Order: sequence, then C-alpha cells, then structure tokens
Amino acid sequence: LATIRATSRNQTHPSTRIKIHAEKDRRMLTRLEIDGFKTFENLTIDFLPFTVVLGSNAAGKSNLFDAIRLLSLLATRDVAEAVKDMRGEPLELFRLTPSGRSTQIRIAAEVLVDPLVRDPWGSEVKITHTRLRYEVTLERRQTKPGIERIQVARECVTPIMRKDDRWAKAVNPTKDFRSTYLKYTRLKPWLTTDETDEGLAFSIHQDGKQGRNRPASAAEATVLYSVTNAEFPHLFALREEMRHWRLLQLDPALLRRPVPATASDMLDADGSNLAAVLTQLKAETASAEKPDGVLSDIAAELNHLIPGIAHLDARLHEASREYRIELTMRDGLPFTSRVISDGTLRILALLTLLHDPRHRGLICFEEPENGVHPGRIKQLVQQLRDIVTDPAEYDAEDNSPPLSQLLLNSHSPVVLSALVDANLRPVDGAVLFADTAVVTDPARKEQRRKTRLRPVHSRPQASLFGDAANPQGIVSDLEVRKVLDTVAAEG
Repeated sequence: LATIRATSRNQTHPSTRIKIHAEKDRRMLTRLEIDGFKTFENLTIDFLPFTVVLGSNAAGKSNLFDAIRLLSLLATRDVAEAVKDMRGEPLELFRLTPSGRSTQIRIAAEVLVDPLVRDPWGSEVKITHTRLRYEVTLERRQTKPGIERIQVARECVTPIMRKDDRWAKAVNPTKDFRSTYLKYTRLKPWLTTDETDEGLAFSIHQDGKQGRNRPASAAEATVLYSVTNAEFPHLFALREEMRHWRLLQLDPALLRRPVPATASDMLDADGSNLAAVLTQLKAETASAEKPDGVLSDIAAELNHLIPGIAHLDARLHEASREYRIELTMRDGLPFTSRVISDGTLRILALLTLLHDPRHRGLICFEEPENGVHPGRIKQLVQQLRDIVTDPAEYDAEDNSPPLSQLLLNSHSPVVLSALVDANLRPVDGAVLFADTAVVTDPARKEQRRKTRLRPVHSRPQASLFGDAANPQGIVSDLEVRKVLDTVAAEG
C-alpha cells in the first residue's frame, strides 16, 4: 500500500498549515462491513485517511454515507430517534430483495481512537488500546400484533491485536505515529452479547473494574449511547470517535441565509449556521498580526480555487441580531452570502470545517466538484488531500491541523484524473469504484442487485487492496481508462 502514495508529495500550500492552538487528535474509520442495509449485502471495505468513492448516480455512494451516519447516530441517540433522522422511512433502511425485506441490519466498524479521552466534565483518561472493532445488529421485531419496532439484537466491542492489524501495517506509519497512536495492550472484549439464564444480555467488561449487565431482549438503544463519561474509557473513546463523524449535506439555500444569534457555532450538516461558525472562528483565532484569524487562511485557499476573492469576513449584525458573511473581491466590491454562488458557498463551508480546530475525525462530503470550474478540480483535490493526516508522514513536532480523515464521493471523471498517476495508480489515498452487480441465489431461486465498492489498487499484493482481501474484485486499468476518456466530454 505504500506505493499508493506519490513518491514525492506536492508541497503543501502554506495556508493549509495553520498555527492555532488545538489538540492534535487522530481518529479514523479504517474498515466498514455492512449487510442488510439498503443496497448492501456482505460488503467489506477498507479506508485510508483520504478515500474517494466514484460512481454513477444510483450506484450506492450515498448509501455508504448513510451507513456511516447511522452508526454515528446510534452512538448518541436511541434507535427510534436515530432511524427517524435517516433518509427515507425506517423500514426502507432494511435491504429489499425479491423475497422481501431483510429483518436485520449488521454493521461493523474498525477504528483508531485517540489515546487521550476527555469527558464533558473535563475528566481525562489515557487509552491503553487504540484499535477497536465495533459490531451492532439492528432487528425488526413485532412487539404487539401489527406493531413493529427496531431494536438492538447484538452489540460488541473487541480489541484489534497488533498481529491482526492489517491497516496499521499497510499505511506504513512513522515511528512517531506508532508510538503516539498505535497502542495494543488489551486481550479481552470490552462489550459482548451473552446468553444468560434470563436470556440475552449486554455485558461490559472494562479495565479491571466491575462490569455491568443489561438485558438485550428489547433494547431500544445501544450500550454506547449510555456511556456518557470516562468511567468506561475505551467505550467512551469509541462513542466520541463515532460522535465526531460528520456528513456534510450542504444546502446552498440555507448557506446563504443570515443566521440567528442563537445558532450553534459547530457546523451543522446542512451548513445552515455557517456564518455563526465563521464568526466564532474569527473571534477564537484573531491576533494583533492577523485580526481576521483563520478567516484569512480560508479566504486565501478559496481564492486559489475561485480567483478574485480578496477578503472574507463574518460578524454579528447588531440591528437584526443575525450573523452574516461577506466576501470582498479584488475590485473592492463586497458581496453578502445572499448573492454568492452555490459552488462558492459549498467550498467555503468545507474549508471552514477543515480549518476548525474544534473538529476532529472523519468528514464525509458529497461531490466536491459541484460549482467548481473543471480546470480547478485537480487543485481542489490536492488541497483536500494535503490537509488530512498521513500516518507515513506524521511528525510529533509538526503543528498540523487536527483533521484526521476525509471521505469523498463523486461521479466526475475529472476528480478521478486528479487521483491517479500516469500508470493509473492512486496517489496519496484510496480510490473506490461504486457500481451494482447481480447476485444469483440458487437456494432462494432469485437474483438480487447489490452495491459493490471495488478498489483501484497499486499492486496485486497490496495488503489491504489485493485480490485475496477483496472478493468483490479489483478495478482494472481498462475500467479506469474508460472513465478517464470521458474527461474531455465533461470539461
């Protein structure tokens, strides 16, 4: 996998190296397994810090983001609230086949958690094992005649051992990264689902302390949802990892509206509070030398992608008690968010989140090319790639932003052209092709369509993306070339 990276990485633009005081947390989603959710059937996929999923509409790219969002919601809400906030009706989350809907959704995630966890009351606990595997099964159950509920049927958290950690071996981490973030001391699970005399029970086994047992016969929430402090540090660290996964589904109509003074200063998924976030970032990062703080860095990067932007400002309008955004062009003319283009607003929102020192963890972003001139898409991809954490280049003394991971999806061949080199091999990350395939099931005498996610690999023996590790197959050079040949048509 080391050859997936470019042999010489492009020099990072100075504005991406922001000198602000922030904890340099490194949290990552490294593997996902999905079965019975929407269009997925026995899907297994590995992630690098920078991963891009490419495919046509209706190939299942957004469904992948939905699965990640569901896991994140299950860590912070009960099941009913989590599924209610998903795209579509709760029943539609379960895979539909010719023989009917599945009764279970099974999702597993392997993650890297930060070695220091802080709870909402300021307690800090060091994590002694940072590679965790989480598994959860949701089940449709009839609780009364004609009444169906979705409940947690199984949940477990187990340690990933050093000898089994394919991801850690594949990313070729530096000595600093290994010593700081890769810790392996645990041998036993932290959470299991066990048979007891009273029936199934969730059992917490934690760090030499007395554990807890909870009935699993009618669980309306995950165990993680109930772990709200560092009493059980590894479970809490896992919950924090999942809670910080961000799926940006930006709505330009909401991005351009003024924001009430009571709005949150952490960016919402639809971007509706962007002006409040920018105002807060300006206040927190301003200095005598840089009165606009990090906003000047965001403006500089935005100008590289959309030339002509000279200044970015955000402030509270006292008369209306609303936060407002203003962009000033090189000719000195100011424009408010009401008249800024959709594409400019989307990129501004993404850059804002990437430069927010309070955000840590995974960001999922759909179609970054929207609203960006095709001639500048490659530059956008490079800027995004330079901001994420690279374990192979990590330096403990480096004052880099805290962002760990970026997952993009796109249908653009121009984006693909920015991701592969002349030999059609990925540069500085992973490239996955999303499409649908037909599964023949002789036992059920039916054919089913499912989403595939196949990697464009660097060499057949790559430890994460080799043929043996991916029964769904590898994207051929011919397939990559076929997509690239349409770049001229898209431009």
